[in-house]
Amino acid sequence: MNKIQSRFALLTIILTTFLSLGIGGFATLQSRNGDLNRIDSQLSLISSNVDAHLDEAISAALFIVDSERLDVTLSLVTQEGEETIINESHLAYSKAPSISLIKSAMNQPISIQDIQRYRLRTISLPGGDYLLASISLAELDSALANNLLTLGLFTLGADSVAIFINIFFLTRHNRRLDEGALDRMKSFLGDASHELRTPLTVIKGYTEMLSKNQFAEEADRKRAFSRVGHEIIRMENLIHDLLLLAELGESRPATFDQNDLAEIIRSHAIDFSTLNPDRNVSVEIPDHVMWNGQREHLNRLIQNSLTNIDRHTPKDAPVKISLKAAQKTAILTIEDGGPGLPEGAYKSEIKAMNRFDPSRSRETGGSGLGLSIIAAIVQEHRGKMALRKSSLGGLAIEIEFPL
Repeated sequence: MNKIQSRFALLTIILTTFLSLGIGGFATLQSRNGDLNRIDSQLSLISSNVDAHLDEAISAALFIVDSERLDVTLSLVTQEGEETIINESHLAYSKAPSISLIKSAMNQPISIQDIQRYRLRTISLPGGDYLLASISLAELDSALANNLLTLGLFTLGADSVAIFINIFFLTRHNRRLDEGALDRMKSFLGDASHELRTPLTVIKGYTEMLSKNQFAEEADRKRAFSRVGHEIIRMENLIHDLLLLAELGESRPATFDQNDLAEIIRSHAIDFSTLNPDRNVSVEIPDHVMWNGQREHLNRLIQNSLTNIDRHTPKDAPVKISLKAAQKTAILTIEDGGPGLPEGAYKSEIKAMNRFDPSRSRETGGSGLGLSIIAAIVQEHRGKMALRKSSLGGLAIEIEFPL
């Protein structure tokens, strides 16, 4: 499992945990707040009924407790702090709280920690005494603890399911990637062996003929040595291009750096114009187009494009290099006034080992994989590439880079 997959799995687990705890915790707290509000409303009912019958306060309180069947402890506390229990409940109650706490519970119920936690509401009576109404919170606290335990177990179960699903799908994804990589490797090895067979056959044939002195004339021997040297150069170029295609075809994430796209293209355009004085090279490139990518591969892309023009067009054919930058994309166009490609090639899919004119590589010593390498580099940078007829009469390569 690579770093991206590990981060995705971790993010999924965090999101599952957050949703489980968030939704479950909210529901648990809402349930507890509802139960607490119900207790407070019972205490408020006692308080309001006593306030309405202050002359018979204790009787009014006992009447509400009995008629509503409330599990409430009622006690009478004097100004000196002496307490008398009037009605008992399931509350484990040791003694009345301090006078300060009793007074703070007069406006609204408060929670008190004793043997058990309970909710207290104080009612002030004529003469300065206090009537205390207390309801145990033990049942609420127990329910909250059970709900939190259930929520924790549910979250653990949800995370376990999320981990299992991640492992299952990531394993399937990795298996498909491995199968795809194996298929690409088989295809690559088959294509590479096919491409290398021709120069090796030529080199082997001429070497055997030279070793057996089958060339009587000196001119024939020189021609044979020249042919072998030509095929060796061609094979070197082919191996170099095949290795680059293999590198570009790997599924590992590329490391990109911030570069000035305009500066890189302009430097290549100046070099090409200097080395080709007979060509009319038109350059239209703005200043400072910042781009995130691999500088080495971009250099290879431009070199391949210009090398194709140098090899396959007349030495005086015009060339136009332009770069147009928009808000989110930059479009590089390299076009020439050469013979162009066969008519059907402009709609062909560009992929590894795809040659539009195999004779070109044999004549010039190239591998014939220049456009394939360009397409692979464009794909590496999540760009788009199109081949079209140039207004100069030849081929136009149009490449769109995301900025």
